[in-house]
Amino acid sequence: MKKVYLLGFILAATAAHWSPASAAEQVAVSPAPAGCPKAFQGFHLGGNIGAGFINGKQRFDHSEEQADGSFLVDQSITNRIGGSGVDGGIGVGYTHRLCNWALGIAFDANWSNADGKFRESTAAQVDPAQSFSREARLRNSLQLYGRLGYVMREIAMPFVALGWDNSQWKNHGRLRVSEDAFGNPAFSQAGGKHKRFNAFLWKAGVDFLATKHVVVGFEYTGTVAGRKSFTRNFTNPQTNQVERISGSFKPQYNKFALTVKLVY
Repeated sequence: MKKVYLLGFILAATAAHWSPASAAEQVAVSPAPAGCPKAFQGFHLGGNIGAGFINGKQRFDHSEEQADGSFLVDQSITNRIGGSGVDGGIGVGYTHRLCNWALGIAFDANWSNADGKFRESTAAQVDPAQSFSREARLRNSLQLYGRLGYVMREIAMPFVALGWDNSQWKNHGRLRVSEDAFGNPAFSQAGGKHKRFNAFLWKAGVDFLATKHVVVGFEYTGTVAGRKSFTRNFTNPQTNQVERISGSFKPQYNKFALTVKLVY
C-alpha cells in the first residue's frame, strides 16, 4: 500500500510540473541566452602599438648662384627613402550596431620614431669632392576616419576604414665637400625643415571581443601624401659663393599595429 501511495505522489508532482501555468512561469524566469547582442557598440578609449615603414620619394638638388642672381643646378639626385621604426598612440571613437553591421568614427593621435634614409640613386652628376646624405623622419600624426565592420558570432569584427591623416615629417639633406683626395671634409651644410603633410588614409583589420568591455585587435594602416619642397641658401667658405640646397619629398607610410579598446 505504501508503494502505491508513493507512486501516486510522484505522478501528481510530475503532472503539476508540466502543467501549462508552470511552464509559463519557468519561461518567464529563465535566464537570457548567452552572448552580447550589442557587442562592440558604444564609445571607446583605446591605444595601439606597432611598427611603421617609410616608402617615400625624394629629390635633392645642389645649385650655385650665377652673376644675374639666379641659381643653376649642378647636381640633382632622385631616390627612394626607405626605413622603419616604432609607432604607437591613443584614440577615441564611437561604434553603432545595425544588426550585424557596425558603423563607426574614430580619431587617433600617434607618435613615431620611424626614420628613412637614402636607398637608391636614380640620377646624379657626381662630383668626387662632394657627397650627399638624405633622411626623412616621421614625428607624429593625427588621424580621423570612418569604419565599416561586420560582426561575426558576436566575438569578431573584420573592418575597413577610410579617412584623413595629418603628419609632421622632418626632411633633411646634407652636403659634404672634401678638401683633398683623402675625403677629409672641409665643410658641410644641411637643408631641411619640419613640415606637416595632409594624406589620404585607409585601414583594414579585425577586432575581437575579449570581455564585455574590452576589445583587442590587429590592424594595418596606409597613408600617401602630396609632395612638398624645401630650400636653404648658404655661403661656401672655400669659394665665398652663395649656394643652395633644395628638393622635395612625397611620403608614403605603412603601419601594422596591435590595438586595445575599452568600450562603454
